[in-house]
Amino acid sequence: MADEKKDAKKRKKMNTLSPAEIEAKLAECREKQGNLTSKYARQLQARKKALAG
Repeated sequence: MADEKKDAKKRKKMNTLSPAEIEAKLAECREKQGNLTSKYARQLQARKKALAG
């Protein structure tokens, strides 16, 4: 049971994602949801805009 916790991949918080990782997450949202209207997708877009300047 302890080994399972060590092997589990930990999710990264949105504010630690690089711009390339944000693009990948947005592409994943487009593929799975068909659009970018979810709260998560909008937050990713806002974070991308903040990183761009």
